[in-house]
Amino acid sequence: MSQPLISICIPTYKRPQLLKKLLDSIQIQRFKDFEILINDNSPDDSVEVVLQPYLQVLSISYEKNQPAVSAGMNSKKVMQRATTEWIKLMHDDDWFEGPDALACFAEAALQTNTDFIFSASNQVQLQTGQSKAAMFSSEKKQMLDNSPFCLLYENIIGQPSVTMHKRHPGITYDESFNFLLDIDFYVRYFLAHPGYHYIDQRLINIGISPQQETYKYYKNINIELPEYFTLLSKFGEDLNIKNKYAFHLVWNMLKRYKIKHTDQIRAVGYKGPMPAQIEAIIAYQKYIPNIILKQTPWSKKLMAMCYKKIIAG
Repeated sequence: MSQPLISICIPTYKRPQLLKKLLDSIQIQRFKDFEILINDNSPDDSVEVVLQPYLQVLSISYEKNQPAVSAGMNSKKVMQRATTEWIKLMHDDDWFEGPDALACFAEAALQTNTDFIFSASNQVQLQTGQSKAAMFSSEKKQMLDNSPFCLLYENIIGQPSVTMHKRHPGITYDESFNFLLDIDFYVRYFLAHPGYHYIDQRLINIGISPQQETYKYYKNINIELPEYFTLLSKFGEDLNIKNKYAFHLVWNMLKRYKIKHTDQIRAVGYKGPMPAQIEAIIAYQKYIPNIILKQTPWSKKLMAMCYKKIIAG
């Protein structure tokens, strides 16, 4: 039997009914040249029970993590099991929009010269069913074409389920991240393998729920500050906050958390090297009233002035 073109990699945890929705959407795909790899982090057998009828009709390789691992490690482990040319990571609360969705990804893979593909999506509130389109605008394209470091400022690609990439064993998830797991992977992948292909169709439904891990970390100073500063220092001289997106990120974080001294950054758990010019930015913001910094037009104007003074000279 020949090797499939695509590995659909599914890290799952205690959401059997959502996983069933995803598997139902895979089962109706007209494109069939794929395998399904599932790594299960659940403490019970709920996922195994749901899987039983699908084992007869889909090519599924299932592994249960014993013991359970972090969410990042779960994604990393299932992706490392792939042996096909292309990896299509799907979170268990996301699903394909229609029967031709995977065929669109496969067609792009066969026609493009790049290693990274992503599509538009529907952002679906799981509790209400309300849906909102997430598209890749010309402005976002300009940002990504300018620098992959724009992803530090805004995740303009989207959740991993909208992506498909060629398998490169040297580039895997860094499980030390929680909130920035995907961003870290995207940036490293783009630096090693520049270029992308965007499919301007909503091929994936992204399930949105307040119970998701991301909501636990968003605007959490004990998570965001250490992870963002770790990411900034991780790329070293390749990044530096001379990059306008990195500078914008730092400006907003210092403003949001009212940072007046680097000791506050250390206090929430960041132990790495402090990026250059951080103290100068803190000093610049220190005497600006918070009521002014909160106003976006003023903040942008002051940030531009700070950048010119500290970075551009």
